[in-house]
Amino acid sequence: MPYTFNPGVDLHMPYESKIRPHNADRVTKNTTISRSLLEQIKIIANNDQVPLNQLLSEAIDYVLDTYKKPKEFKAPTKPKDRIQMGTTFSNAQYELLKDRARRLNTHANTLIEVGIEFIIKKYQNHSF
Repeated sequence: MPYTFNPGVDLHMPYESKIRPHNADRVTKNTTISRSLLEQIKIIANNDQVPLNQLLSEAIDYVLDTYKKPKEFKAPTKPKDRIQMGTTFSNAQYELLKDRARRLNTHANTLIEVGIEFIIKKYQNHSF
């Protein structure tokens, strides 16, 4: 089908999802996390029909609520299966996470992994 010029349509407008409204606070970030944890949380997202980003946000909220002081946090052993992944996070939430990681003498991706482990346990306890 040939393209038809429509003077009332702005061709430079960004795409807007009809499924989920645009949230200007969300930004794309790359991080490295354990492949096995990522696979497990993706299975949970699929089985429970919950967006992966929503579970990651919940994982970050858990970490922010639970670990506030260095004495409360002991960094786990760094996984050997880390891979790079890109996803969108709330910019405000991610900045809080980075600040918390600095205060806990660790990295944001480590805290994300700790949060993912919490989510995996939480959803395993309430599944079938």
